[in-house]
Amino acid sequence: MLSPSTADEIWNECNELLAQDNFSARGIMQQMNVKMVGSTDDPIDSLEHHAEIAKDGSFTIKVLPSWRPDKAFNIEQATFNDYMAKLGEVSDTDIRRFADLQTALTKRLDHFAAHGCKVSDHALDVVMFAEANEAELDSILARRLAGETLSEHEVAQFKTAVLVFLGAEYARSGWVQQYHIGALRNNNLRQFKLLGPDVGFDSINDRPMAEELSKLLSKQNEENLLPKTILYCLNPRDNEVLGTMIGNFQGEGMPGKMQFGSGWWFNDQKDGMERQMTQLAQLGLLSRFVGMLTDSRSFLSYTRHEYFRRILCQMIGRWVEAGEAPADINLLGEMVKNICFNNARDYFAIELN
Repeated sequence: MLSPSTADEIWNECNELLAQDNFSARGIMQQMNVKMVGSTDDPIDSLEHHAEIAKDGSFTIKVLPSWRPDKAFNIEQATFNDYMAKLGEVSDTDIRRFADLQTALTKRLDHFAAHGCKVSDHALDVVMFAEANEAELDSILARRLAGETLSEHEVAQFKTAVLVFLGAEYARSGWVQQYHIGALRNNNLRQFKLLGPDVGFDSINDRPMAEELSKLLSKQNEENLLPKTILYCLNPRDNEVLGTMIGNFQGEGMPGKMQFGSGWWFNDQKDGMERQMTQLAQLGLLSRFVGMLTDSRSFLSYTRHEYFRRILCQMIGRWVEAGEAPADINLLGEMVKNICFNNARDYFAIELN
């Protein structure tokens, strides 16, 4: 147990282990029986390191990029104009109109697909929805590139258009889209100025999401171009919102096409995982759940999957003891295997070595 009296011993033992080959990044992945890792990558990334890993025959674990286009639709951010310049440069596109942005993103989507990408991820701290025509979108983009500040409605129009466009591209390519909803970021302004973003001063948001999310998904579905989608909420108050929302848009071709994602961030602990799975079982189909995820950039967090498996089995065991689930080890055992591995393999269409 970690305490002042054991700190030095644990520190030294951990460093001795980390110096061994089987506790290198690759060694840890092999110990944890990892089959595929999806990194988080920006549309402007070259993916050169993915190409190098793919050519390395000594490493059998797949390492594929994941598309994270937040900077391309967060038009209200101070960094947006600089990002548009970088996106234009890597895509050889002069981004002036909304169609130019679509062209640039399509080129980068193709680049990611060529490196095996099958999944996208988006941080929707606040879910927005507002429709706009092409002329309005051109004007919004041009004025932002000229340095103007946009209204919240104009920001919503732009974000909606980009997300609907991207969703259609994902659907055509068979990709999965993920929406992580409800973070309240950079709350401590003094620390943000001192240290920058993503250093521990974020918390749970309580903005409403149901109506705007419904409109966004419905818009993507109008032309039958709503892709496979996983929805995550940071506020556990919204579990039932997402648990019922996915039922509105299930479709043919993939059982469990719409997923209520696992407990995320502040919720990926015992109570949070149990709440999410219990509410999914009450409102949807737990048997189709694609299971737990982890931060692929954090090699020590793979143990979260074992933690999840133990919680899942313990929860189902309690249901059996209470007479709420059949005492059929073959039926339940197969369901657990599917939740822990097979469902995700099939959902993401991963071809394993």
